[in-house]
Amino acid sequence: MWRLSLVILLALAACRQEGSRVSQLPLYNEDTLTHQPAGNFDLLVHQYEDPQRQTWQDPAYVIEALGDLQGLTIADIGAGTGYFTFQVAAPARRVIAIDIEQRFLNYIEDRKAEMYDRKLADKIETRLTTATDPGLDSAEADVVLMVNTIAYINARQAYLARLRTGIKPGGRLVIVDFRPGKLPVGPDDENKVAAAEVMADLRQAGFRIDKLDTVNLQYQYLIRAINPGTP
Repeated sequence: MWRLSLVILLALAACRQEGSRVSQLPLYNEDTLTHQPAGNFDLLVHQYEDPQRQTWQDPAYVIEALGDLQGLTIADIGAGTGYFTFQVAAPARRVIAIDIEQRFLNYIEDRKAEMYDRKLADKIETRLTTATDPGLDSAEADVVLMVNTIAYINARQAYLARLRTGIKPGGRLVIVDFRPGKLPVGPDDENKVAAAEVMADLRQAGFRIDKLDTVNLQYQYLIRAINPGTP
């Protein structure tokens, strides 16, 4: 009986000690979005990595629109789960996966850790930033990709003007987002911005529009803009 009592006492002590350790753990706020998409994180990952996205998103076409990526630094702004980050890493010298939610960057880091090709994994850098700052150093990127992100930026002209300073002269910016109207995928219209508005903001920010495509993607438009350098 005394052995049973001793086991119970030790178990209670262990529980108290464990509870003390838990109470001392720092609280971590993994969400940094002001307007966070609905649903839990696992659901968001499922949506972003849905195999059906391969059809309507047509990543091969989007990547082709980026141009030659060999040996270049690419910034994927609004990287999310790294849907495009990992696909453009092979030809690139470096890929910067930029997001305002640490949980997505953690997800990318977890995927990197599981990659067999360590040289490819080492090309990918994750970077936490804010909704008002692209998070790029001066002339750091040769190419920037923004997919399903521009509509969530409120002060677009100021953001794009700052983004232009992070793109080398002659560098490219490709923006892909959902067309307004009732679509089977994508956000409600209140969370969409028309291509014409985005192009106007790009011009105000000092970019030159190089391409507008509203046809080849099933539900989205694609805009390619060039940073002409100093006006």
